[in-house]
Amino acid sequence: LSPYLLISILFLTSCTKDNTCDTPFGMGGTFNTLLPEYSALQNVGGTKIILLDQLGYEVGYRGIFVRRISYGEFLAFECACPSCHEVRLEPLEGWEGDVLECPDCHSRYETINGQPLEGASSGCPLYQYYTQYDGVFLEIY
Repeated sequence: LSPYLLISILFLTSCTKDNTCDTPFGMGGTFNTLLPEYSALQNVGGTKIILLDQLGYEVGYRGIFVRRISYGEFLAFECACPSCHEVRLEPLEGWEGDVLECPDCHSRYETINGQPLEGASSGCPLYQYYTQYDGVFLEIY
């Protein structure tokens, strides 16, 4: 294959408008929120993208975005883009964790309920994990 043809194929297949909502997801984990690496989650409104658990194993498919919404409640979303499954969403600069954006297709998702924002390549929301918190340990599953 010529390099130009290969690049064209990769470009056309990297992010597709796919509304089947089959975003891959991975394993969660248990996290001690009192450890320094989770200090962003110690206050209501704090956010963090977690890539590894405390044993060094990857969490999620492309990481898990976590937001503390009250003293005892957290939200957790898969960081894989619903359109470009292999691409990790990143916090949109200047939005303080309220919006995640795909660096490839520039789709944006809000982090209160995971819904796509205008311009998203997919109408699919972010995959949401369940959370449970005992005052110290946050379990994501």
